[in-house]
Amino acid sequence: MRVLGPRPVGDPAELAAVVAECLPHLEDGLTLLDRAANAGEITVDVAAVDARGRLVLIVCDIVGGPETVLRAVESVAWWREHAGLAARVIPGAGIDGAAEPRAFVVASRFTDRALRLIRALGPVAPAAVECRVFEDAGHDAAVSLDRVDAVPVRAPSPPATSGDDDARRAGVLIERLERLRFSEGFR
Repeated sequence: MRVLGPRPVGDPAELAAVVAECLPHLEDGLTLLDRAANAGEITVDVAAVDARGRLVLIVCDIVGGPETVLRAVESVAWWREHAGLAARVIPGAGIDGAAEPRAFVVASRFTDRALRLIRALGPVAPAAVECRVFEDAGHDAAVSLDRVDAVPVRAPSPPATSGDDDARRAGVLIERLERLRFSEGFR
Protein backbone atom coordinates (compact mmCIF):
# COMPACT_ATOMS: atom_id res chain seq x y z
CA MET A 1 0.00 0.00 0.00
CA ARG A 2 1.27 3.48 -0.90
CA VAL A 3 0.82 6.43 1.39
CA LEU A 4 -0.18 9.67 -0.30
CA GLY A 5 0.25 13.12 1.15
CA PRO A 6 -1.22 16.39 -0.08
CA ARG A 7 0.91 18.38 -2.50
CA PRO A 8 -0.01 22.05 -2.28
CA VAL A 9 -0.77 23.78 -5.56
CA GLY A 10 0.04 27.46 -5.19
CA ASP A 11 -0.44 28.75 -8.71
CA PRO A 12 -3.64 28.83 -10.82
CA ALA A 13 -1.56 28.06 -13.94
CA GLU A 14 -0.28 24.87 -12.30
CA LEU A 15 -3.83 23.93 -11.36
CA ALA A 16 -4.93 24.56 -14.97
CA ALA A 17 -2.14 22.27 -16.21
CA VAL A 18 -3.36 19.52 -13.87
CA VAL A 19 -6.95 19.99 -15.06
CA ALA A 20 -5.92 19.94 -18.74
CA GLU A 21 -4.07 16.67 -18.16
CA CYS A 22 -7.04 15.12 -16.32
CA LEU A 23 -9.90 16.33 -18.58
CA PRO A 24 -11.42 12.87 -19.21
CA HIS A 25 -11.66 12.41 -15.44
CA LEU A 26 -13.41 15.74 -15.01
CA GLU A 27 -16.15 14.52 -17.35
CA ASP A 28 -16.30 11.64 -19.83
CA GLY A 29 -15.87 12.76 -23.41
CA LEU A 30 -14.08 16.07 -22.78
CA THR A 31 -11.40 16.87 -25.34
CA LEU A 32 -8.86 19.66 -24.89
CA LEU A 33 -9.09 22.48 -27.42
CA ASP A 34 -6.84 25.17 -25.99
CA ARG A 35 -5.13 26.48 -22.89
CA ALA A 36 -5.59 30.15 -21.95
CA ALA A 37 -8.40 30.72 -24.44
CA ASN A 38 -10.06 34.11 -24.78
CA ALA A 39 -13.72 34.86 -24.26
CA GLY A 40 -13.92 38.54 -25.00
CA GLU A 41 -12.15 40.35 -22.18
CA ILE A 42 -12.00 37.19 -20.07
CA THR A 43 -9.32 34.51 -20.38
CA VAL A 44 -10.40 31.01 -19.48
CA ASP A 45 -7.74 28.57 -18.36
CA VAL A 46 -8.90 25.60 -20.42
CA ALA A 47 -11.26 25.34 -23.40
CA ALA A 48 -12.65 21.92 -24.29
CA VAL A 49 -15.44 20.30 -26.24
CA ASP A 50 -17.72 17.66 -24.75
CA ALA A 51 -19.06 14.49 -26.37
CA ARG A 52 -22.17 16.37 -27.57
CA GLY A 53 -20.13 19.08 -29.33
CA ARG A 54 -20.71 21.80 -26.73
CA LEU A 55 -17.97 24.27 -25.90
CA VAL A 56 -16.81 23.80 -22.30
CA LEU A 57 -14.96 26.67 -20.61
CA ILE A 58 -12.93 25.97 -17.47
CA VAL A 59 -11.74 28.65 -15.07
CA CYS A 60 -9.17 27.63 -12.45
CA ASP A 61 -8.18 29.34 -9.22
CA ILE A 62 -6.59 28.24 -5.98
CA VAL A 63 -9.46 29.60 -3.90
CA GLY A 64 -12.70 29.79 -5.85
CA GLY A 65 -14.41 33.02 -4.88
CA PRO A 66 -17.31 34.97 -6.37
CA GLU A 67 -14.97 36.67 -8.85
CA THR A 68 -13.93 33.26 -10.18
CA VAL A 69 -17.57 32.22 -10.60
CA LEU A 70 -18.33 35.50 -12.38
CA ARG A 71 -15.38 34.97 -14.75
CA ALA A 72 -16.87 31.62 -15.74
CA VAL A 73 -20.38 33.05 -16.15
CA GLU A 74 -19.09 35.97 -18.22
CA SER A 75 -17.06 33.67 -20.49
CA VAL A 76 -20.15 31.56 -21.20
CA ALA A 77 -22.22 34.69 -21.83
CA TRP A 78 -19.62 36.00 -24.29
CA TRP A 79 -19.47 32.75 -26.25
CA ARG A 80 -23.27 32.55 -26.19
CA GLU A 81 -23.42 36.01 -27.81
CA HIS A 82 -20.77 35.03 -30.36
CA ALA A 83 -21.86 31.42 -30.98
CA GLY A 84 -21.05 31.52 -34.68
CA LEU A 85 -17.39 32.29 -34.00
CA ALA A 86 -16.54 29.06 -32.18
CA ALA A 87 -16.53 26.87 -35.28
CA ARG A 88 -14.46 29.46 -37.18
CA VAL A 89 -12.00 30.27 -34.39
CA ILE A 90 -11.38 26.61 -33.54
CA PRO A 91 -11.91 24.77 -36.86
CA GLY A 92 -12.06 21.00 -36.86
CA ALA A 93 -12.99 20.83 -33.16
CA GLY A 94 -16.52 19.60 -33.85
CA ILE A 95 -18.17 22.42 -31.91
CA ASP A 96 -21.90 22.67 -32.44
CA GLY A 97 -22.51 26.41 -32.89
CA ALA A 98 -26.16 26.05 -31.90
CA ALA A 99 -25.38 24.26 -28.61
CA GLU A 100 -25.16 26.29 -25.40
CA PRO A 101 -21.61 26.61 -24.04
CA ARG A 102 -21.12 25.68 -20.41
CA ALA A 103 -18.54 26.22 -17.71
CA PHE A 104 -16.65 24.63 -14.86
CA VAL A 105 -14.91 26.38 -12.01
CA VAL A 106 -12.07 24.27 -10.64
CA ALA A 107 -10.41 25.28 -7.37
CA SER A 108 -8.54 23.75 -4.46
CA ARG A 109 -11.38 25.02 -2.28
CA PHE A 110 -14.42 27.30 -2.55
CA THR A 111 -15.46 30.17 -0.32
CA ASP A 112 -18.93 30.24 1.18
CA ARG A 113 -19.69 33.35 -0.88
CA ALA A 114 -18.82 31.52 -4.11
CA LEU A 115 -21.03 28.57 -3.23
CA ARG A 116 -23.87 30.93 -2.27
CA LEU A 117 -23.50 32.68 -5.64
CA ILE A 118 -23.54 29.33 -7.48
CA ARG A 119 -26.72 28.35 -5.65
CA ALA A 120 -28.31 31.73 -6.43
CA LEU A 121 -27.46 31.41 -10.14
CA GLY A 122 -29.27 28.08 -10.32
CA PRO A 123 -29.24 26.36 -13.72
CA VAL A 124 -26.95 28.95 -15.35
CA ALA A 125 -24.25 28.46 -12.71
CA PRO A 126 -20.97 26.83 -13.65
CA ALA A 127 -20.24 23.39 -12.25
CA ALA A 128 -17.96 23.63 -9.22
CA VAL A 129 -15.14 21.09 -8.86
CA GLU A 130 -12.58 20.85 -6.08
CA CYS A 131 -9.19 19.62 -7.27
CA ARG A 132 -6.61 18.21 -4.89
CA VAL A 133 -3.19 16.87 -5.81
CA PHE A 134 -1.47 14.18 -3.75
CA GLU A 135 1.92 12.54 -4.05
CA ASP A 136 3.79 9.66 -2.50
CA ALA A 137 7.41 9.52 -1.31
CA GLY A 138 8.57 8.75 -4.87
CA HIS A 139 6.82 11.93 -6.10
CA ASP A 140 4.22 10.02 -8.10
CA ALA A 141 1.14 12.22 -8.22
CA ALA A 142 -2.54 11.42 -7.85
CA VAL A 143 -5.38 13.85 -8.50
CA SER A 144 -8.81 14.04 -6.90
CA LEU A 145 -11.58 15.86 -8.77
CA ASP A 146 -14.72 16.19 -6.65
CA ARG A 147 -17.88 17.94 -7.82
CA VAL A 148 -19.20 20.32 -5.20
CA ASP A 149 -22.89 19.86 -4.58
CA ALA A 150 -24.26 23.40 -4.67
CA VAL A 151 -27.93 22.64 -5.17
CA PRO A 152 -29.94 25.85 -5.28
CA VAL A 153 -32.05 26.50 -2.22
CA ARG A 154 -35.57 27.33 -3.28
CA ALA A 155 -37.17 30.39 -1.77
CA PRO A 156 -40.60 29.77 -0.31
CA SER A 157 -43.29 30.68 -2.78
CA PRO A 158 -45.73 33.37 -1.73
CA PRO A 159 -49.32 32.24 -1.50
CA ALA A 160 -51.05 32.28 -4.85
CA THR A 161 -53.54 35.12 -4.86
CA SER A 162 -54.40 34.99 -8.51
CA GLY A 163 -53.50 33.21 -11.70
CA ASP A 164 -50.89 35.84 -12.57
CA ASP A 165 -47.73 33.70 -12.67
CA ASP A 166 -45.49 36.62 -13.71
CA ALA A 167 -46.41 38.62 -10.60
CA ARG A 168 -45.70 35.62 -8.39
CA ARG A 169 -42.27 35.07 -9.96
CA ALA A 170 -41.47 38.78 -9.64
CA GLY A 171 -42.39 38.65 -5.96
CA VAL A 172 -40.10 35.67 -5.38
CA LEU A 173 -37.25 37.43 -7.17
CA ILE A 174 -37.73 40.63 -5.15
CA GLU A 175 -37.78 38.61 -1.92
CA ARG A 176 -34.50 36.86 -2.88
CA LEU A 177 -32.85 40.17 -3.76
CA GLU A 178 -33.95 41.73 -0.47
CA ARG A 179 -32.50 38.80 1.48
CA LEU A 180 -29.25 39.04 -0.47
CA ARG A 181 -29.00 42.81 0.18
CA PHE A 182 -29.80 42.21 3.87
CA SER A 183 -27.09 39.55 4.21
CA GLU A 184 -24.52 41.69 2.36
CA GLY A 185 -25.08 44.47 4.93
CA PHE A 186 -23.55 42.27 7.65
CA ARG A 187 -20.23 41.70 5.92
